[in-house]
Amino acid sequence: MYEVPVLPRQWRQPIGGLAFITLATIVLFWESWKSIVDIWIRSETYTHGFLVIPISLWLIWSRRENYRHLHPALSLPGLLFVFGCGFLWMAADLVHVLVVQQWAVVGILVCSIWTILGNKATNSMLFPILFLFLMVPFGEDFVPSLMEFTATFVVGLLRLTGISVYREGLHFSLTTGNWSVVDACSGIRYLIASITLGLVYMYLNYTSYKKRLLFMLVAILLPILANGLRGYMIVMIGHLSDMKLATGVDHLIYGWVFFGVVMLLLFYIGSFWQDPPYVAVAEPESELQAQQGGAYPFFSGIVLALLACLLIWPAISGWLAARQGAHVDIPAQFTQAPDSRWQAVNAPDWGWRPDFKGVVNYDRQFFSDGAAIVGLYAGNFGAEAQGELVNSLNTLLTSRDGMWRILKTGRVSAALANGGRLDFDESILGDGGRELLVYRWYRLGSVNTTSGYVAKLLQLLKRLSGDTSAELQMVLYAETTPVSREETAGILQKFAAACCGA
Repeated sequence: MYEVPVLPRQWRQPIGGLAFITLATIVLFWESWKSIVDIWIRSETYTHGFLVIPISLWLIWSRRENYRHLHPALSLPGLLFVFGCGFLWMAADLVHVLVVQQWAVVGILVCSIWTILGNKATNSMLFPILFLFLMVPFGEDFVPSLMEFTATFVVGLLRLTGISVYREGLHFSLTTGNWSVVDACSGIRYLIASITLGLVYMYLNYTSYKKRLLFMLVAILLPILANGLRGYMIVMIGHLSDMKLATGVDHLIYGWVFFGVVMLLLFYIGSFWQDPPYVAVAEPESELQAQQGGAYPFFSGIVLALLACLLIWPAISGWLAARQGAHVDIPAQFTQAPDSRWQAVNAPDWGWRPDFKGVVNYDRQFFSDGAAIVGLYAGNFGAEAQGELVNSLNTLLTSRDGMWRILKTGRVSAALANGGRLDFDESILGDGGRELLVYRWYRLGSVNTTSGYVAKLLQLLKRLSGDTSAELQMVLYAETTPVSREETAGILQKFAAACCGA
């Protein structure tokens, strides 16, 4: 008859404390945890996230006999790392960098475990604890590179096979039909699945760090190569069947079947180098441990210290964000003419205007020097509760802009009176009969930049220091023609230098 294992006395308080701190972490950082689960639900690439916690607990349970003799104890480095992860979460929350928030909130949980269990116990179950970081949905940044590799690999194999193929970017054509490498063809799903399964297999079958490293290197490179072969196989099936096969749902079925075979082959080959199972040797209890029995010194104080580390960051982040949101005025220098040469005029009928979702306050003015008219727009997103200053959704054209199209983009700069330079993202918009030259940049306090990364960093430094000066999306624009673009650019640059030079 199966007997339920009895939890050793020295583990009872720590397990209870971990349950309490885990619940507190979920409650206090609910939005960050919710964002992780939302991505698991929304994207098939990250559905493995639902299995991470069960797998971690199972890995610990499967080797529970290795931990029975250990005595959890406070880890001060762990407490410091909880504090650091909390600060990282606050910084990411202030400037709305979701993926950093997600890494930080999982880091808070992992470091809380470290704090309560202590260095020795945490080190003994280090892999299952660090495995929790796989809850974070990551890898999207690798998709463009993986798509490029897949396209290059498939086209290369097709040409080696002697098949005529014409490639243009991620699109290529054969005599039987056209193909494109889209996001789903990048192989990111296979790569993440291989990393997850490979890590578990590595932990269960190898104790040598060299073998673990080599196996994981293969587990990372193999799905990338296999995805290229999968793409080649699908294109060949379509080509040889005159585009009757591998162009519908069977396209995906072939891919997953092929990936499954590759992973089974990887695990089968890897089994030939398995190490003997790791067996922990129970260490004799010290005299102090024997006297303490199941007691955990200062346990309540440790839990309270952890709770305090969790409580302060959402409170500070909310306070700093509220301060920023309370100051959404547009500076006077962007609501009036920069000098006497320019006079405010009524809005011309150009048929287009800047319009960014989430702006809580904006000002749009038009000025003329008698020969030309320029439009100046400044938008303030405040605490960014409705929208973000730096966001890929903040585009110049939306579905409401009808026939308008972006004809050309580039980067230009203008000299300022103080010796510095002001950079702009330049766009030329056209609707088939009219053209607008548009300059765009960020203005944070007195600093101008076109870089989203620099703007995020400036936002963070401003908000941490309590500086509530305006954070603006700036747009300067004027009507132009193909032959007068250079002249119009000179007018815009001089105007921008006059109003931003201070």
